[in-house]
Amino acid sequence: MQPYRAQAADSPFVEKESHIGHHSALSQSIIAGNAALRDYEAKQNQLSTAIDSTTHLVADLKNFNGDSWQIRYPHFSSAPPSSGPRARPGIGRRTMTFVDEPQASSEVIVTARPNVRQQLTRSVSYISSGSNLTDSEESVDSPLTELSEEPLSNVAEPNDDFSILSLDLNLGATRHAQSLITRLERSSISALLDNRLSAALRHLSLLHARVNDAHSRVLVTGDLNAGKSTLVNALLRRAEVMPTDQQPLTTRFVEIASAEENGGKEEVHILDQESYDVNNPSTYSVAAISELESLATDPDVDASAPPLRVYLKNRESDIPSILHNGTVDISLIDAPGLNRDSIKTTANFARQEEIDVVVFVVSAANHFTLSAKEFIWQAGQEKAHLFIVVNRFDQIKDKERCRKAVMDQLRQLSPETYADADDLVHFVDSASAAFGFSEDDEGAEELDETFSQLEQSLRSFVLVNRAKSKLGPAQNYITHLLADVELLGSANTLVAVKERDAALQVVERVKPELDQMRKGKDDLEDSLVREEESATSHAITAAESSLRQALDRVGRGEVPGDVEMPRYPGLLGAWDYAFEVRRALLSSLDKAVRDAEDASRMLTTNAVKEVNVIGDKHLPIDVERSKRVFNANAMFFNHGKARRSSGMTNVGLSLANNAILKEVSVSDIFDLQYLLFLGDDVPVDKKSSTLKSLIPASVPTEMSGLGAASVAIGAFSMAGGKTMAIRTIFESAIHLSELASSPVVRKWAGPALGVLVIGAVAYVVYELPRSIPRNVGRHIRASLLAGAADEGEETPFHQAEAQRVGREVRKVMRLAAWDLRERFRGALESRTEIVRENEEAARRACGAIEWFAQVDSRVEGIRSQLGLKF
Repeated sequence: MQPYRAQAADSPFVEKESHIGHHSALSQSIIAGNAALRDYEAKQNQLSTAIDSTTHLVADLKNFNGDSWQIRYPHFSSAPPSSGPRARPGIGRRTMTFVDEPQASSEVIVTARPNVRQQLTRSVSYISSGSNLTDSEESVDSPLTELSEEPLSNVAEPNDDFSILSLDLNLGATRHAQSLITRLERSSISALLDNRLSAALRHLSLLHARVNDAHSRVLVTGDLNAGKSTLVNALLRRAEVMPTDQQPLTTRFVEIASAEENGGKEEVHILDQESYDVNNPSTYSVAAISELESLATDPDVDASAPPLRVYLKNRESDIPSILHNGTVDISLIDAPGLNRDSIKTTANFARQEEIDVVVFVVSAANHFTLSAKEFIWQAGQEKAHLFIVVNRFDQIKDKERCRKAVMDQLRQLSPETYADADDLVHFVDSASAAFGFSEDDEGAEELDETFSQLEQSLRSFVLVNRAKSKLGPAQNYITHLLADVELLGSANTLVAVKERDAALQVVERVKPELDQMRKGKDDLEDSLVREEESATSHAITAAESSLRQALDRVGRGEVPGDVEMPRYPGLLGAWDYAFEVRRALLSSLDKAVRDAEDASRMLTTNAVKEVNVIGDKHLPIDVERSKRVFNANAMFFNHGKARRSSGMTNVGLSLANNAILKEVSVSDIFDLQYLLFLGDDVPVDKKSSTLKSLIPASVPTEMSGLGAASVAIGAFSMAGGKTMAIRTIFESAIHLSELASSPVVRKWAGPALGVLVIGAVAYVVYELPRSIPRNVGRHIRASLLAGAADEGEETPFHQAEAQRVGREVRKVMRLAAWDLRERFRGALESRTEIVRENEEAARRACGAIEWFAQVDSRVEGIRSQLGLKF
């Protein structure tokens, strides 16, 4: 390897050259250095502006993710080979899924290539049905190595297609285990992505500070016991500044800076808090350089604590110090080993955000371990170029084999570093170089050629190529961050388009149904009201008519054929006979009530079916119909309670069991009042043969007391016949009044009166089997027609029962109508909500499409600001 020779014309920082002999050459070097300095400052300002623009973009993306849209996080995997004559599977084709919806996959083309400014761009597009990538299409759209066509075998990458915004979704499981990922919800993924955006904003803030800071920080890190502290001592040309041993010593970060920054004093500052200020003694405590070993190797100190800051004076030498050259101040940070423990390794990873250059020390015997690969992969998100030191190379026998193995690993780990390997990768032995210095012999500075090349290359990388070492990481970070944002926006644009189209399809399908339901709402209500009123009125009319007929039949002392009348037991059993007759007549009325209820059940059943027909007419097809089955037998379950509430006081569950109605009175057997005053009789049908049918039409139905008495006396003289006509009674009464003045009549009046009484008694006794049912029925009818006045009005039995039947029918109809209304209302509300939600989803998706289009425009604008070549 040839020694690295920096060209002064390329650098704004001119090193001391003891061998420059010509004044003109020095002047040309100064002029070139000033020009390079101005170019560096222009790039610095341009990069600072790009960082500000990227910060605003990421902040807007974070706010958009929380307020307007839950950004989806895509996962890309190799697509199966496409079928087709010219298909080239695996080039650009990917299967895109989302971790919150792993079952839904889409065939996409992922492009990742440099644009005209040689900056990485990424985008996603759907593959149309049946399309294949041709050879010409491959040459345009094939992705670069940034999409990991050849994934690193032992490097744990959360997602090959994202670098800065990659999410580790396995929650501690193996990298390729997807069982836990699929359980994450969309909101959880969005929240994780929000955290990554917040981390990116913090990193951008640190980048802005680093880019505008003239000070450069160099982190010396590597695996445990790789010789990091030894390398630091060799670079400082001090034998034992950092403690060294064959076993690991460094337990905390130690930052070494020039004593020029501390007023020329060599000392150790123990930082008490994060806000360190060398001019503010309250922010640190001071220790002597001799105490550095005990402080740096304290095993009880956490590596995440603020580092020790060591200030050293420059040695008198012709070669300028690496810490201070009069223009730029540099600090070396010695770090604990990566694989010492998880806490110190994590602290090493976090420290990357604060440093400009990474010097990674690798043991020639172990090459790159897993922790080293993980660190280099993460560092590569920002720092494309790493300075690699393969230490203890002199101890390796087969040096070429070792060199080839290291370079093969590095080619995959950091392609940019591999491309500049002549300047950035060095195989040395730091221990032998450090042993060349001693505190007693300051002039003993003979270094071997390999370490001299390392030192010159590091100087040139940190000082001469300052744009690459200090500005390059910021540009590299922003480039990858913009590519991640672009890929994220492109994938989410596809999602937004898909969601918009799906939402609009739902609205297009549901909106007409919703409009039709809204128009038919009044018609549904009118139909239900009409059906309820129709069924109720028909039930009331039918029940009232049938019960009035039954009541009239009872008033005539008649019962229907399926009700058996008791047999007359004789005169001595007349009272019990009247009781049984009363029970039979009341039972016939109970049966009439049951018949009316049965008729209303049939009517209600048909009406409920009609309600279902109305529902089929007005409900959409996909709305589930009622699973309720109308049970007609459940009607009138509490009919006794309903009857009492209708005004039938003291009426129980049935008339036949009512104690009051079952009571027998003398008038049920001998109803003299009816015979004497001839009250209104009961309507009859054609088959009836009652007393009233024999009364001439010319005879008034209301008579004076004398006329009624005459009729009664005449009637008592007519004994022995099975019937006694009212006409005969009147004629007898007239004859009796004419004969009353005759002496003969007076003579025979007594015997005649006795015969009359005996005949009347015989007639009455003979007619009891027929008169008792009529008397009882007439009394029952009169009682039930009178109703009750407990609520201020009298309601006849047949009307009260008809109203009760109507109420029951109305209750059932209202229940059926309520069920239909609720289903209609639920369907209407659900469709309204579906339309509202999908219209809102469509608006939100359209907003996301427009917003991500603006993101693409802003990304291109920032890339134009980053059009730098470092």
